[in-house]
Amino acid sequence: MGGPLLLLFAAAVQSGGLRATSFFHDFSPLSGVKKNLEQLLDLNRLGEANPSPWDMFANSVAIAGGVAISVVSVGFLAAYAMTFLLRRGGRFWFSLTLLTLYFPVEARMLQTFDVAVHLGLINSLTGLILPVLPLALATFIFCQHMKTLPPQLLEAARLDGAGPIRFLFNIVVPLSLVPIGAVFIISFLIGWNQYLWPLMISIDNTYFPLMRGINLVGAGSGASMLLAAISITPALLLVIGFNRLLSRVTSVHL
Repeated sequence: MGGPLLLLFAAAVQSGGLRATSFFHDFSPLSGVKKNLEQLLDLNRLGEANPSPWDMFANSVAIAGGVAISVVSVGFLAAYAMTFLLRRGGRFWFSLTLLTLYFPVEARMLQTFDVAVHLGLINSLTGLILPVLPLALATFIFCQHMKTLPPQLLEAARLDGAGPIRFLFNIVVPLSLVPIGAVFIISFLIGWNQYLWPLMISIDNTYFPLMRGINLVGAGSGASMLLAAISITPALLLVIGFNRLLSRVTSVHL
């Protein structure tokens, strides 16, 4: 399972990348990284419309962070309202939310672009973030988790005089750290791996993410492999951090 990752990082420090003819015979990591980095820094000089790698990295962080934070916040509050606050119609709104799973952004690309044009969202972070929010997936995960919480918790909170806001932050949120972390990682990766939608919504290449940059520098080249290694690093750090959170929460419960 780690073979592709090892090949990726090995190609990232080779000047020729996957195209190197002497990949295993003339392996020079220091000179390869330097040459690949120079090619990345010269990316915006290849054309005035090409953004720099730092701009693409900042765009990817902004898109993925905006998607993850929005999804966790809205999905958690929606699941909390459907599970604990709505006395009637909770199942209806839950089913209506799940119906949006059948209409991902890839299935409604042209219609979403037309709406974004009319709302003035072209070349904006808002236009990059809002259409790809996986709110239905987050709401489903949070609802399934909250249904496992004992109903006696809500009764005890009411007896202690705790309102809905206090019950949310003092009881529900601390007991939901694991699903919050899982939804955050899933949403972050969905926003981080966006390629086609930013290509459509950013018509002057202003908000191109890292995934677009891999194609700009030439797929399989040393510079593209270095950019791919940089792009995969945040995902690895998030997974490692989530595993630490999971083990920590599990040890506390045990």
